[in-house]
Amino acid sequence: MLDQRKQWIRKRFGNIDEKMLGQIKEVEEITSPDVLKEYDVKGHTLKWQMVREIDKSAKRVAEIYRNGIDELVGNSEYEWHHNPEEIIKKVQTGDWNIYGCYCEEKLISVVSMHIIRGQRAIQWIWGAVDPVYRGLGVWHHLGEYLDLVTEKSGAQMGFFFVVTTHKYSQLSVEKGGFKPIGFFIGGEFMGGSDNRYYMSFGYMGI
Repeated sequence: MLDQRKQWIRKRFGNIDEKMLGQIKEVEEITSPDVLKEYDVKGHTLKWQMVREIDKSAKRVAEIYRNGIDELVGNSEYEWHHNPEEIIKKVQTGDWNIYGCYCEEKLISVVSMHIIRGQRAIQWIWGAVDPVYRGLGVWHHLGEYLDLVTEKSGAQMGFFFVVTTHKYSQLSVEKGGFKPIGFFIGGEFMGGSDNRYYMSFGYMGI
């Protein structure tokens, strides 16, 4: 494949330095790696990993999203996070997965991941913490963990949107090495059940 690409470059552009056209790389198949990572935060051991046996865990995943994020209500793209059956269907496609944070074996936080194969990318969609467990420092190492999963997935890049009004989330992902995308504040338009809205800020890591 690389030789064919090089021949095409020479035929179209002549004998020029290939670096002028960017690097040519073989790419791997994108997967959802089950990366387990433990962090000691505020006297608690928080364990991040892929949520396993989704058919048994989907009810708890949906419960966390319902309790933690009412912005999903009425959002035709993402409201499925509130429905256990829809969560199972999404994960079974192979293009979606759910990762979670456990404290003393209890699932207390989740984040959804979407593989965009045509873009060779992973987008981290929605993260939520069960309100009962807020304050434990779940987001302290979130950006670092998501960056690790993205790296091991085979994707060429990973990106997600962070609420512009939530400075702590922005600091967390920047700590993990993600950089702001573009110049515009606002990557997605999001609203809650209280008829208010906010914009999200895009971050990308390579």
